[in-house]
Amino acid sequence: MEKLDFIVWASKMQHNYRPNDEVLKIIANVDLIAIVGPTGAGKSTIIEKLGYSNVLSTVSREKRPKEKDSVDYYFTKDYLKVIEDIKQGNYVQYLISPSGEFYGTHINSYPENGSCIMAIVAGAIDNFHKLGFKKIVQIYIMPPSYVEWMRRIGGVRTKDLLTRISEARESINLAIEDDKYHLVLNDNIDAALLDINNMLSEQPVSQHRIELAIGTADILLEHIGDGES
Repeated sequence: MEKLDFIVWASKMQHNYRPNDEVLKIIANVDLIAIVGPTGAGKSTIIEKLGYSNVLSTVSREKRPKEKDSVDYYFTKDYLKVIEDIKQGNYVQYLISPSGEFYGTHINSYPENGSCIMAIVAGAIDNFHKLGFKKIVQIYIMPPSYVEWMRRIGGVRTKDLLTRISEARESINLAIEDDKYHLVLNDNIDAALLDINNMLSEQPVSQHRIELAIGTADILLEHIGDGES
């Protein structure tokens, strides 16, 4: 099957998709730590260092530099297998991103209980809340600064860069409008990890660092636009 045909099929099925009952039973015992943020914010490093069971998404897009299959994502071209699993309800959820790529999490990627962590596209968060997880904690990772963020993502094709900027614009706007998000500035990995661990243990987080994260979000939106013009 060609990729475009798969994406068209999955797009049509997306809005009515429902996991099977066994999948729903499993995730009812799972606490999900949702790590959200633009490409280049350092989500993968934070997920690795936090040490929770990492839920990997199955994706249709190509690997980016330094990404590894079965480490960062499950990169697939076996579209017929994905379609069969969707029909059987074996994915917890999936979506077709604004860039026209499949992102989904198979139940086999989740623990049977306890806590797990995963990088999630901002537009998918609402779907996760509807699924019946025991608990969801939303953490949005901001890059250190606009200049550093552009340095990290700037070495790609113009089309890819524009896609990443568009996705960042959408996700930042969603994060600052949703009071369920905890914004974390990843200017120093140890400080960011401390902020996150405090959030997860319901300990106080530095108000100064929260304000720095919000300020950085405002600066990024000033440079890339807020999408309203």
